[in-house]
Amino acid sequence: MRRHVQLRLATAAFTLIAAVATGCAGGAAGAAGDCDAPGVTKDAIRIGVVYPDTGAVSGPLQAARAGIDARLGAINAKGGVNGRKIVYEWRDDQGTPTANAIAARDLVEHQQVFGLIESTIAASGSAQYLSDQGVPVTGLAAEGVWSKYRNMFSFSYTTGAAVDTYGTFVKSRGGSRSVLLQTALSGGVSDVGTKLVQSMTAAGVSDGGTVSYTPGADNPTTIAQRVVDSGADTLLAITDTDALVQVLAQLRASGHAPKVVMAVNGYDAGLLKRYGAAMAGVTVPLFYRPFESSGPAIAAYVDAMNRFAPQIDQPQQDIPLMSYIQTDMFIRGLEEAGDCPTRQGFIDGLRAVTNYDAEGLIQPIDIAHGQGRQTTCYAFVQVNDAGTAFDVVKEQLCGKEITS
Repeated sequence: MRRHVQLRLATAAFTLIAAVATGCAGGAAGAAGDCDAPGVTKDAIRIGVVYPDTGAVSGPLQAARAGIDARLGAINAKGGVNGRKIVYEWRDDQGTPTANAIAARDLVEHQQVFGLIESTIAASGSAQYLSDQGVPVTGLAAEGVWSKYRNMFSFSYTTGAAVDTYGTFVKSRGGSRSVLLQTALSGGVSDVGTKLVQSMTAAGVSDGGTVSYTPGADNPTTIAQRVVDSGADTLLAITDTDALVQVLAQLRASGHAPKVVMAVNGYDAGLLKRYGAAMAGVTVPLFYRPFESSGPAIAAYVDAMNRFAPQIDQPQQDIPLMSYIQTDMFIRGLEEAGDCPTRQGFIDGLRAVTNYDAEGLIQPIDIAHGQGRQTTCYAFVQVNDAGTAFDVVKEQLCGKEITS
């Protein structure tokens, strides 16, 4: 597999001195057993995985481990990284910062892992601690802390400046006025909503306001009428799919089907089996290559999922794919760290990469200069009229950051 070991000339002397001090003979393969970084042995590298196996957000994120299993299985089948297979210990953080802090400390202090993969929305609980300890982390950048700490890496951020890509797409599909449908879950949800509205406005799509909907507490018929009253022809949804389908059904029944429906999630073939034509027309923006685009990268992912993550009967899901990419990024960091990896070598090496594409699963990103910056290029998929499949309606659409 690819070897892009970018050793900066300015630190070459320091790296050599550090290698000698830790008993590594200039990164020679025969010295593998002499490395003494936490979690590193002659034959293996032990890492930690943190995700919500239980708790309020466990449902969608439980599939995260499948993507990790698949990517590690594929690399280990090839002999691992520099002759070391990657194994992991996992802990449940229940999706809360308090439990996240406990899980991370246990993995670092008691399990002596080299680094962490965090597929969670609660990484803020351990972020300061892991930064202080110099522990490398890759994962899901669902919080602002991912933009703050140098040891934390992600391939896509929800923080940073808004981008006009979403609005440009809606405009191209005939949308002229949008309304935001959201479930009031957290400040993070509100921030995503604000950025979507900014994107619409930047592209010339007027703002019809925000409608909050909590299934079980609100009447979908009443919510649909509020959408109609907004005068919007475009529905932006930051809800789970069940909530969106409920409101869409009421809108269509009343003869007010939106011209454009864009949901921030819902790209899952399993959802089509559940909801069918009720999801027809729903568009989802993706910051990774759509499964329907096929190609070598998608084929490799599906093959790895089928071979090493048999617990998932439908590999074409966004959560496993995202955790697969998070794991690939961790593997890239180990490759950058060399034959005798250290935590600092991982952080410095991965932070210097300027062209990372997860073996073709994402558009190339600049890790060196892009921390905290939102993705500007997206693909767009849309549920067909029968509700049986997703069609790629835009392979790639690139916009720009909104600076004012």
